[in-house]
Amino acid sequence: NGKSCAQIMIISGADNGKMNMPNYMENLKFSAALQRQMEKDYPTLARPILFDYRKYNQDLTTGSILLEIGGHANSLDEAIYCAQLVGDSLVKTLLVLK
Repeated sequence: NGKSCAQIMIISGADNGKMNMPNYMENLKFSAALQRQMEKDYPTLARPILFDYRKYNQDLTTGSILLEIGGHANSLDEAIYCAQLVGDSLVKTLLVLK
C-alpha cells in the first residue's frame, strides 16, 4: 500500500533427539502454513523460517512459534504495520487449520 514496512522472521525450534521436544514438527507445520499465507498475502514480508536446534519455550505446547518483527534499522511504525499485516495472515491461517 505504499507504506514502509518491517519484515518478519518465524523461528521454529527443532529437536536433535536430545532436547525433549517430541512435537517440534507440529510447530514447524504451523510455521510453514503461516509462511505460505504471508507469502500469498504480502510477498517479501517474511524472511525464510529459521529452523534451529533450540527450544525457545516451544517445547511447552504445540502450535508455538517465535515471531521476530523488524530489526534495529526499522522504526516503531514499520514494526507495528508489519504486525498488523502478520495478524491478517495469522487469522486466515488459523481459520484454515481449525
